[in-house]
Amino acid sequence: MTDGPGLNPLIALRVVEQAPDALILVDGAGLIVYANNAVATLFGYSQAELIGRSIECLVPERFRDAHSRYREGFNATPAAREMGARMVALSAVRQDGSEFPTEIRLAPMHEAGQLLIVAAVRDISERSRITEELRAARQEADVANRAKSRFLATASHDLRQPLQTLQLLTAALGRQVDGPATEIIDRQQHALQSMADLLNTLLDISKLESGTVTPTLEDVSLGDMLAEIRQQFEQIATARGLALTVTVCSEFLRTDRVLLRQLIQNLLTNALQYTRVGGVSIRTVRTSTHLNIEVTDTGVGIAPDQTERIFDEYYRMERPGAGRRGSGLGLNIVRQISRLLGYGVEVESELGRGTTFRLVIPQDYLVEPGMRAAALPAAGYADLQAGLLKPSVLVIEDDDAVRGALELILKLNDYPVRVAATAEVAEALFAREGPDIDLVVTDFHLNGPDNGLQVLDRLRAMAGRDLPAVVLSGDTSPILRHAGQLSRVQLLRKPVEARHLIRTLEQLFGSEEATGSGP
Repeated sequence: MTDGPGLNPLIALRVVEQAPDALILVDGAGLIVYANNAVATLFGYSQAELIGRSIECLVPERFRDAHSRYREGFNATPAAREMGARMVALSAVRQDGSEFPTEIRLAPMHEAGQLLIVAAVRDISERSRITEELRAARQEADVANRAKSRFLATASHDLRQPLQTLQLLTAALGRQVDGPATEIIDRQQHALQSMADLLNTLLDISKLESGTVTPTLEDVSLGDMLAEIRQQFEQIATARGLALTVTVCSEFLRTDRVLLRQLIQNLLTNALQYTRVGGVSIRTVRTSTHLNIEVTDTGVGIAPDQTERIFDEYYRMERPGAGRRGSGLGLNIVRQISRLLGYGVEVESELGRGTTFRLVIPQDYLVEPGMRAAALPAAGYADLQAGLLKPSVLVIEDDDAVRGALELILKLNDYPVRVAATAEVAEALFAREGPDIDLVVTDFHLNGPDNGLQVLDRLRAMAGRDLPAVVLSGDTSPILRHAGQLSRVQLLRKPVEARHLIRTLEQLFGSEEATGSGP
């Protein structure tokens, strides 16, 4: 041991010799003056073979000139640093000629007035392999996501087309009947709307996960929505021997109508699924800072250790007496949508006694009576634009069933209608009758090279004005995000309710008349 403080030089040397990293000491001319045991293990040379050799012998031949210049630059401005990490991936070469990726750290030291360079070399082959595997996996996932997006876009359009036809034909049928049949048709219309909302949510779940869904905000009557949901679910509850109680309220929310409805429907479906005796209730509770929507059941309850897991994707609880299990997506969608809308979700449950799910909606989302926009009537078409002259509509739709249903519902609402199955037919018709056409309703996807927006551009050029238009679409193409920003263009997502379509046409024609840009 030494007389003063510090480590015995022999022990210090042993520490260096046993260091896991390869440590090399190089002089100013680039000659190796020391190498520890790890160098011999890493490079395949004995320590004696390396002493006095140029450090470039450990560098692949194609990089030696560059390495020599780098070394000279380091000598000119010596400082501790990581070698070349920001510019190039580094490689070293073993005695047998094999190469491996490296990580090298440099530090200068001075001994008897001479500059020496300490190089710590680490083999990062395993790290590089893992990084490459992760990169390949990411690329594979990206390819799969693009394929999924293409599939969803196609499925979205193809599945919505027949549903759009059913909704429009059901609305048209409602105009032709009265008496008890009216209630049946209303229930059928609500069921179709529920199916449409569910389809939209299922097709958009990947967007929810990626955070690309943007809520469409409007003033929504919570009372009307709860009344519609009660009507939709009361027969299901009765068939299961359960009581369904919905306390209707008077609040309005500034929210996305479809997403909020999906939240409540999912919670109600879950409650009915896990309840065998008693019933389910929905009520609203106003606090000083929030509006709470509570869905309470008298079902089997949830164990404390499962209250968080129930929101996981595809997680389905094994609960005695719960009956057939669902897909495991309902509550996961609840959590994702509630986060998107800025709501909280709380759960209170007791095994064997039941469960309460609570949507916690901040006060800021409530719409005061004086600030409410006019709400769309819940039912009925006869009073829409009663006694007013209806604008003439050109419908462009390549699906025969949807085109026929659109024509029927517009005619039943007293709109003069012209129809076209292709862009070419629409343009030829507009060339003849353009002055008599006030509005355009077009599908976004049309057979042929052009979409509905491109056809609309040409019709507007022919008309010499911003012809008001409704663009219907069943897919999620990025270009559609900008369609709603165009002048006098409304984007409606298929399947659209007939009353929503009619109301949109009213608004568009009203804005056309207000600006004085009509024909």
